[in-house]
Amino acid sequence: MLNIIVYVIGLMITVPVAVTLIVYVIGVKVYRQKWKAIHKAVSWTTLLYIIAVLVMLQQIFDSSFIGIWVIVLLSIFTVIAVVHWKLYTEVVFYKVFKIFWRVCFLLFVLLYIVLVVIGIMQQLLS
Repeated sequence: MLNIIVYVIGLMITVPVAVTLIVYVIGVKVYRQKWKAIHKAVSWTTLLYIIAVLVMLQQIFDSSFIGIWVIVLLSIFTVIAVVHWKLYTEVVFYKVFKIFWRVCFLLFVLLYIVLVVIGIMQQLLS
C-alpha cells in the first residue's frame, strides 16, 4: 500500500502538467466557472512544479540548488510585499502570498518547460 502512494506521488511530481489538467477539469465540474477552476488548479499544483523543477535541476546538472531557490523565492516575496506596500500603504499578507504563489507558478512552469527541453536534448546528444 505504501508503494502505491509513493508511486502516485512520484508520478504527480514527474508529470505535473497532467495533474494540473485533472485539477482544472475537476474544478470546472465543481465550481462551474472556468476562471475559478484555473485559479484553483494553479494554487493546488504550484508546489508540484517547484518540486519537479528542483528534481530536474538536480538530475540535469548533478547539483542541488535548493539554497539558491530559497533565496530567490524569498527575494521575489520581498519585492512583491514592498510593491504592495508602496501601492496600498498597507500590506495584506494573504494578498501578497496569493500574488507570490501565482508568480511562482508562472516561473516554475516556464522553468519546467525549459528543463524538459534541456533534458531531452541532453539525452539525445549523449
